[in-house]
Amino acid sequence: MKNFELTPEEKIELRAAHKSAKKGYASPAYKINAILLLGDDWTLEEVAEALLMDEETLRSYVYAYKTGGVSKLIDTNHKGSTSFLTQEQAAELQTELDTNIHLTTQSIVSFVKNKFNIDYSISGITALLHRLDYVYKKPKLIPKGPSEEIQEAFIECYKKFMQTKSPKEAVFFVDAVHPEYNTMAAYGWLKKGQPRPLLTKNARRRLNLHGAINPETLDTFIIEGGVVNGDSTIALLETVDKYYPLAKGITLIFDNAAYHKSAEIKEYFKNNPKMKAVYLPTGSPNLNLIERLWKFFKKTVVYNKCFESFTLFRGSCLEFFKSMPKYADSLWKIMTDEFEIIPVYFLGPIPSATKP
Repeated sequence: MKNFELTPEEKIELRAAHKSAKKGYASPAYKINAILLLGDDWTLEEVAEALLMDEETLRSYVYAYKTGGVSKLIDTNHKGSTSFLTQEQAAELQTELDTNIHLTTQSIVSFVKNKFNIDYSISGITALLHRLDYVYKKPKLIPKGPSEEIQEAFIECYKKFMQTKSPKEAVFFVDAVHPEYNTMAAYGWLKKGQPRPLLTKNARRRLNLHGAINPETLDTFIIEGGVVNGDSTIALLETVDKYYPLAKGITLIFDNAAYHKSAEIKEYFKNNPKMKAVYLPTGSPNLNLIERLWKFFKKTVVYNKCFESFTLFRGSCLEFFKSMPKYADSLWKIMTDEFEIIPVYFLGPIPSATKP
C-alpha cells in the first residue's frame, strides 16, 4: 500500500499483540494481520481479496491504526456493537443481500439504519454478516443462455449421435480464440507475505486463431489470420476436409457467431454435402468442448508469463498446437462428454433504458 510503512519496532509490537489477541473474523488478530500485510507491501486490493473483506473496511483499520496505534486498532468498544437484529429483521436483511449486491460494508450499515433504525459499526456488521454465512467475494459471471431443458436436450442428442454414428463419421467442435500479447495474471501458489512482481507489456496486439477439435481423436486444426470471419471459417473447413478424405461424413458443431452462419458458409455446406453444420443453443459456451482446449492452452502458455516480443509470444502459442501430443494425457481427461449445465437464474425484470 502506498504511503504506508511499518518500522521494525512497529512490526514487533503488532506481532506480539497478534499472539495474545482474540482470533476470528473481524477480531483484533484479524485486524492486526491486515495491517501487517499492508506493511509488507501488499496492496489494499490484495489484502482485501485474501482476507475476504471490502477495501472500505480495510481502510477503516488503517485509519484506526494510524490515529491510535495498536490499542485503537484492537478496541472492540465501538458504537453500535451491542445492537442486534431480531430474527425477523435478520431474515429481511438476508433477502436484501440475496437480491442486491452491496459493494461496501458501509452500504449495508446504511441499509440496516434506514430499514430498522439500528446502528451498527463496520466491524459489527461484518461480524453479523459472517454469522449469517456471507463473505465478501465476486459473483460468478454466468452468460445469459438457454434454459436447462434446452441444454439437457442438446447433451442427450449429442451423446446419442456419438453412440450411433458410423466410425467413419467425424465430429468437430469449432470456435475462435484471441490470446492477447499482454501479461495476464492468474492465481497460483505464492509465498505468503512476499509480493511476487510480474512484468507487463501493456501491448494491444493479439492473435486471431480459428480452430476445430475432434474430441474422439484430439485432432486439432488451427487457422491463423488477421481476423476471424467467413473466410477463416471456410479455410478451416477446407483444412478439415483435406485431412479427412475418406470420412463418410463430417459434422461440425458451431456457436452462433455471425461468421459461422453467413450466406457464404451456407453455400459452402450446400456444395459439400459430406459436411454438416450443427449449431449450439445460443449463449452456451459450456456445451462447446473446444472451450476446454482454449482454457488449457491459456493456462499452459499465456497466464503469468511475460514475453519479450510479440514474435516470441506468437511462436509459443503456435508451438503449443503443434506439440499437442505431449499434452494428450491431460487433454483426454477434459475432452469428455461430461457437460456442465448452467442454471438459469431469474433475477427479476431488467429495466429498459429510457431517454431523459
